[in-house]
Amino acid sequence: MNRAIDISRLSQLTGVNVSTLRSWETRHALITPSRSVGGHRLYSAEDVERLMLVKGLIDSGHRLSELRGLTTDELKQLQPAISSAGALDRDMVIKLERAVDDCDVEAFGMLLRFVFAASPPALAIDVYGHAIRYIGQRWQEGRLGVGGEHRLSAKARDVVTAATSALAPAAHRRPIAFATLGDERHELGLLAGAYLAASLGHRMIYFGAGMPARELAADVAGSQAALLVVSAVHSVPGGSLQHDLVWLDRGLPEEIPIWIGAHEATLAHLVVPSRMVVMRDYAEFRRRLSMAFES
Repeated sequence: MNRAIDISRLSQLTGVNVSTLRSWETRHALITPSRSVGGHRLYSAEDVERLMLVKGLIDSGHRLSELRGLTTDELKQLQPAISSAGALDRDMVIKLERAVDDCDVEAFGMLLRFVFAASPPALAIDVYGHAIRYIGQRWQEGRLGVGGEHRLSAKARDVVTAATSALAPAAHRRPIAFATLGDERHELGLLAGAYLAASLGHRMIYFGAGMPARELAADVAGSQAALLVVSAVHSVPGGSLQHDLVWLDRGLPEEIPIWIGAHEATLAHLVVPSRMVVMRDYAEFRRRLSMAFES
């Protein structure tokens, strides 16, 4: 459960000064925070999301009088369309990086939740992808401990999972299966792919991390899945991933395509079976989904 934050922390997260936040509450009725036993204002993740929407709309030219009385969903509808990932909000990225550097898990979760709630799917995944790469970078540099890396990654997992669950799939479509193989335990990239597929109306069969190749092939074959998506992060010469790909290739019927999400470094030691499609980023995955399934 997300902890509530006080008005000083809210001011840091939103970039709105404390006196303005109080005015938005008392004069304009834009928010109604709960109160602590001592009478101090306490703000939930939903409150943070709402106030960041309000700030964004005011920055884009809306007046407070236009926003009074609107629900959070109605505020989202007023947002200007974001045409491409090139419009990635640098201010939000900086705030997420700061939360990682401070190992402020609650702030990180609130900010990331806002990204998914207020951004088009492709942009949300761009910001999410940057955030999880930054966590890994800080851990490799020794600036983030193992405990902090695990807690921040778990929070990212919770946020993207909740965002995916909130999307409504199209009932007429065959599902898409998602998994990692064998020793691969990193699933944050896999979850991003599942979110993008769900945002395009696809149903999912989510196996998660570490599936044995033989069992995965059998389960996917029996599930009527239209596609299997596999995420691979780590690969070493002679490692189990190569053998898992061969087993998957042999065990899954030809009519079920297999797509693999992996970076160049991961692919360097692999011989990928010819039937498998390799995707190197989320944009390519989304394009392929649209081409393969959109009529």
